[in-house]
Amino acid sequence: MGRETESQLLLNWLDKARSGQRQVVFVTGEPGIGKTALVDGFLSMMTSSSADVWIARGQCVEHYGAGEAYLPVLEALGRLGRMPEGAALKAALYQQAPTWLIQLSGLLSQDEFIALQPRVVGALQERMLRELAQALEIVTTERPLILVLEDLHWADTSTLTLLSALARRREPARLMVIGTYRTSEAGRDGASLRRLAQDLQVHQCCQELVLPLLDETAVAEYLEMRFPQSVLPPRLARVLHQRSEGNPLFLVSIVHEMIAHGVLAAAGGVWTFAGNLDAPVPATPEGIRQLVATQRERLQPTTRRVLEAASVAGLEF
Repeated sequence: MGRETESQLLLNWLDKARSGQRQVVFVTGEPGIGKTALVDGFLSMMTSSSADVWIARGQCVEHYGAGEAYLPVLEALGRLGRMPEGAALKAALYQQAPTWLIQLSGLLSQDEFIALQPRVVGALQERMLRELAQALEIVTTERPLILVLEDLHWADTSTLTLLSALARRREPARLMVIGTYRTSEAGRDGASLRRLAQDLQVHQCCQELVLPLLDETAVAEYLEMRFPQSVLPPRLARVLHQRSEGNPLFLVSIVHEMIAHGVLAAAGGVWTFAGNLDAPVPATPEGIRQLVATQRERLQPTTRRVLEAASVAGLEF
């Protein structure tokens, strides 16, 4: 709800990718703002329509210590290769990018794996970047590819280097890369992701889609969708908007908490409100408390002390 403009922008950028103008799009915002939900909705439109596109999706994970190089990209290629239409991708990787295909052992027979080994001996990172870029340009001549890389704030350096290489190439490619990341965490570990995004923007090699908080109208639309048969106070949408500040995750968590405590209840298929609008939720939902605590622990000690003082001062200080 409330993401019609953003969805249309993604469709417009996909049209450009179809014409051979490669697109790199960063979907950004604070935790819980709905980055994954927006991407899910966009991909759902692709799979439910007659859109003839490939979709490959990989996930970055938070790691403690050295992480696996290119993890989300390998995951995305592996998933696509296992799909019925993955034969074309495998053929392109075999010819153009053996250094990548040999890492996707699940797509290879034992004989194929052995045959590839001599072709990848001594391969350097520069060769891997060039090989995959060329393979994607070839495979997308048959069908456009949407490559989704989620949670780039946890990406390894190799993945960011590949992303930069794909964005900067000038050769035509029917390729759309969508990367999501939390704005609040893009500055960790030397701010390499944020520097990359800013540099690509300066050179007009990417688009950035910053998701805003939901407005009160979107909250009201969510309630109508979530409770189609209901007798709810008209002011409930305003109260929930104020309490959640328009953060979709906070909004949904508060509504679930209200249901769990019987503040919102269904009788005979009709939802009713049985609480106090001035205090609709007994306590902050546990999931939200854990999310805030995790964010707090990642702050510097000096910043945490400032927040402690601010919590005493009040909402505005």
